[in-house]
Amino acid sequence: MDRMSSTIIDFTEAAYDLELSDQEWLPKLLKRGLPILEHGLGVAGYEYGRPPHSEAVELRDVHVASGPKGFAERHLRALSTTDPEVLRRQLRPGSASTGSEHSKDNPEELAHYISHVDYCKDVLFLTAVDARGAGVAIVAPLSEVTTLSPQDARRWQMLAAHVEAGHRLRQAIAEGNVDRESNDDLPHDAEAVFDASSFQVTEAVGPAKDHQTAKRLRDAAITVDRARGKMRKTNPENALAMWKALVRGRWSMVDWFDTDGRRFVLAIPNPPSVIDPRGLSERESQVVTYAVLGQSNKMIAYRLGLSTSRVSTLLRSSMRKLGFRTRSQLVMQMGDFPALE
Repeated sequence: MDRMSSTIIDFTEAAYDLELSDQEWLPKLLKRGLPILEHGLGVAGYEYGRPPHSEAVELRDVHVASGPKGFAERHLRALSTTDPEVLRRQLRPGSASTGSEHSKDNPEELAHYISHVDYCKDVLFLTAVDARGAGVAIVAPLSEVTTLSPQDARRWQMLAAHVEAGHRLRQAIAEGNVDRESNDDLPHDAEAVFDASSFQVTEAVGPAKDHQTAKRLRDAAITVDRARGKMRKTNPENALAMWKALVRGRWSMVDWFDTDGRRFVLAIPNPPSVIDPRGLSERESQVVTYAVLGQSNKMIAYRLGLSTSRVSTLLRSSMRKLGFRTRSQLVMQMGDFPALE
């Protein structure tokens, strides 16, 4: 499955394309990612939501990018007959795996899928579904049972992290829920605006007015621009590794064009929404949430735009506050962590 190309950066860019309407976003994302997603048996994306005052996960729309006739119908039948609790367990924030790996302790889950999509033996899937059950999933059936190499697994998880961050950002902007600490009217409720030709800050509000914070955001904007430049073709894997899903656990860096077509880079607040009454800070709650979901410290650092050492420090302080000595105790005892509900 190791098919490296600039497509991974094309795909990542599409995740943050705010010029696209909600109806255009997922089809464009699938189209951009098709060269790496397609394995000969189809690619489809599904939008999920959770109705108000309901625990059910609701399938709201389906987009098929490729595949044999009847692929979408077969997949829908598999989903509609899947136990709701199993479906909830599969639809996780920013996850990527194959069906055989995900269901190794419950092989009947993959067997159920294959009973409907009977021309495949496994399935690659990326999920980006938030705590409310809203988000997207992307699936690509596979002809053979597949175990991802560590390199492949990390790459798909990084891509899933960007889909999660991009979808969360779009939802927050659409609902007017951007977590901003200032009332100044910048595009898309950004907290900093950088001129893409010089990467000098043109406007900043809230925490971005702090000199050190503004410098970090500027450095992040330059890094993302490098990843999207020549490196996307010469070294796409390093480009993806450089482009973290967030900056300092708070901001997404996205393009914005003014009426004259001049490009700017916006730093828009986009932190994962976590609520915890147990005395953890917001950053500690974010780290614990992803740890309970089974993410490694390196992947948590990538998702939040922190250093791995900072993640380790936050995890240790969280376990000390919560009274756990080991990570395994944390994971076992925190299955009901409020941020995951």
